[in-house]
Amino acid sequence: MSYRSTVARQPESLADTLTAAQAELSGLDLKPLASGVAVVTGVGASYAAAVVVAAELQRRGRRAFAVRSGEMMAGYDLADTVFALSHRGRSVETVEALRKLPEAKSLAITNNPESPLANAATYHLQLDNGSDATPSSTGYTATLLAAGVAVDAIHSSGGADWSTLPALTAEVQRRAAEKMPRLAELFRDRRAIDCVGAGAAIGTADGASLLLREAARLPASGYETRHYLHGPMESMDATTGVVLFGDGREIALAQNLDEIGCPALLITSNTEIRDTGKLTVVNVPASDDLILRGITDIFTAQLLAAELSDAAGLTDVKFRYKQSDTKILDEAA
Repeated sequence: MSYRSTVARQPESLADTLTAAQAELSGLDLKPLASGVAVVTGVGASYAAAVVVAAELQRRGRRAFAVRSGEMMAGYDLADTVFALSHRGRSVETVEALRKLPEAKSLAITNNPESPLANAATYHLQLDNGSDATPSSTGYTATLLAAGVAVDAIHSSGGADWSTLPALTAEVQRRAAEKMPRLAELFRDRRAIDCVGAGAAIGTADGASLLLREAARLPASGYETRHYLHGPMESMDATTGVVLFGDGREIALAQNLDEIGCPALLITSNTEIRDTGKLTVVNVPASDDLILRGITDIFTAQLLAAELSDAAGLTDVKFRYKQSDTKILDEAA
């Protein structure tokens, strides 16, 4: 299935995952995961999702942190609870992270209950996102959704009405699609693109930068907003671009970039900001629940990655670099 088609079918994939996750959670008691220090872990796009989930746990008053799975392979006693994210459940580093912390209670979120990660975890929650492509679209958003309903099951509702997400997804995708012709023109032939956000949106920025690297092979990096102001933005000019997620300091930053002629895309719930010059604005609904906001924020970046991939003649091109040591191919591996 093509990247664009999997991006487009996310209203359906999220509806299917919500139904499956809620049905499975009705038979699980996750309260043993409710106490102690929590780590949310993954690699690649799953780590970007982990940052979003950890931020929501922190909002709920939990001592929680995102840690890359590779950093956990040494086996240090970092956490009492581990939320392990991996779409197919075969990432070597994430499986090893759980194996090296056998005393920690853990929840794995994958699309395969027989995967190595599912077998290594105390509990497992299955995705039902259907097919995915590279870069990941349905896998990323379904992972966030499943994590969101799991966090609700552990800590009670955080204010998200997950039943509205499929319709919300279609609406945000529509708004983003309306801006794509303008963005395709402004972001064409960039020598680099930075992605910027604060709190949970640090993960979204990281995920967006990965999409741009994988789909369009553009140098792209993710930054925390306040850190970005302390030097990293100095290299950005009319030949680069910046994607910003947020409703705070990101607004003034986007306007500043526009003033110096640097194309900027601002994804925000602030409806008073308008397109001007080289600044393009896509509005998303405000949400106290940071996981729900993380899902709606990423849709525009997914579509932008598709636009820039097409412009570079890289539509649905496979990855160039094949790794032989990042996935467990079978249980004997």
